[in-house]
Amino acid sequence: MMQASLLDRLAYPLIEPWRESLPIKATQLAVERVPVEHARCLVKAWHSRMPTTQRSPWQYAFAARFDGLTYGVALWHNPSARTLPHHWLELRRLAIADDAPHCTASRMLGMMARYFRRECPERERLISYQDEAVHLGTIYRAAGWEMAFRSPPRMRDRSTTRPGGRQYRWDANGVAAHSSAKIRWELAL
Repeated sequence: MMQASLLDRLAYPLIEPWRESLPIKATQLAVERVPVEHARCLVKAWHSRMPTTQRSPWQYAFAARFDGLTYGVALWHNPSARTLPHHWLELRRLAIADDAPHCTASRMLGMMARYFRRECPERERLISYQDEAVHLGTIYRAAGWEMAFRSPPRMRDRSTTRPGGRQYRWDANGVAAHSSAKIRWELAL
């Protein structure tokens, strides 16, 4: 995993943050919308399994901040599964800094859900996929999400092609990431 520089983590890079103290509790963090590029940069530095992200079309990017410094980021878009409704939202990446307070991820999930309830009444459900090989799902349980579906481990065929002869990008984030079992978590808004 690559290290994020202090400059990457600053909310306002031209203003030196007043660093009197570090956050002790996740409740001290403000969760706010941020530019997508800020979130993508920190996902690349902090995400444990899938640091590579597409450039677009991210609909929402959030950061958890304290005293001008970012401790967690999240990227949202329509569900990747074609069979799910487009008025749902999928949390595609959530990445937390090593020095973030305990429960930062659950705090972010709760604050983002409140944002979507308030600002996006047309959205009726949030979803996210947990990779069972590296995560336990504790953050979702703590934030009140429900386990909705479990997909078994699978192996994708390299020879599979799309119409027109193009290869599927099945291993864009590594073979292991796509072949491990996943749990879909959901939260009704």
